[in-house]
Amino acid sequence: MAETLDFSAIKILLIGDVMIDHYLYGQINRISAEAPVPIVDIEDEEYRLGGAANVALNLLGLGAKTTLLTMLGDDEVGRKALHLMKENNLKTNHVLTSKLRTTSLKTRIFDDDRQVVRFDREDDADLSKEQEEMLLEELNALLKKEKFNAIILQDYNKGVLTKKIIKQILLITAKLNIPVVVDPKEYNFFEYQQIDLFKPNLKELSDALKIKIDPRNINSLRKAAEELKKKNRFDNLMLTLGPNGIFIYEQNGDSYIVPSRVIKTADVSGAGDTVVSIAALGLAQKLPLMKVAKLANIAAGKVCKKVGVCPITLKDLK
Repeated sequence: MAETLDFSAIKILLIGDVMIDHYLYGQINRISAEAPVPIVDIEDEEYRLGGAANVALNLLGLGAKTTLLTMLGDDEVGRKALHLMKENNLKTNHVLTSKLRTTSLKTRIFDDDRQVVRFDREDDADLSKEQEEMLLEELNALLKKEKFNAIILQDYNKGVLTKKIIKQILLITAKLNIPVVVDPKEYNFFEYQQIDLFKPNLKELSDALKIKIDPRNINSLRKAAEELKKKNRFDNLMLTLGPNGIFIYEQNGDSYIVPSRVIKTADVSGAGDTVVSIAALGLAQKLPLMKVAKLANIAAGKVCKKVGVCPITLKDLK
């Protein structure tokens, strides 16, 4: 299936929160004398792009022309993110910075391949009014210069996608007739109205609707999708179900589960980023959602076999 895919002509605009994933790898050989906690002897350290930047790397890896619009802090972590973007051939022309922002840093400590603790340094406050204006000004200038096949809104609740920015983006994209794919989080879940493709995961949807959803029961999934449609009026829903695959609810009312292959997972980090990347490319190429979901399942399975956040490539799928 992957051999026939070519995304090289597709142009995607990606808007959302960017963070750095920091990994410390080591071994636990003893317990501390200071407190009953394990001591990890660190042997290796690694920094990777996370959040919307990882989605951008997935898109690049799949061959698409990718533009990232975001705002970082003008800080050490932000500069690290810019350096990693350039290192990975991800353009930084539309990556804004502000001295009043803090770039998110997520540090994970591993004992061999087992994550033992994670700690975060971040400020998840919404952009200020001035920062919102900066971002919207950049967006308007960008859309006057370039034509995009689809836009991804990648929301991690870290402040870039504020209610005002979401509303403005949706007004602009409706006017320009650009398809929009959303990977939501809880704070702004119901702000995303009349989206072409809405891609929450099972927990996010269950929490938002405040109902229990059985991922193996098609009727339970349909009921949740219909409840959500009353609130968000989306066109298509792609609900990721973890090991149970992907549930699709199409604009015409068709719904079905696309099961995933049973695999041994090393780390589920970044699987959602991979799925939304493929979803947007499939939407841009007007591929059937069944095919998109099958491809997304394969790609997510590949990513889950690796430790840490890893983007997919077209070569991986082949």
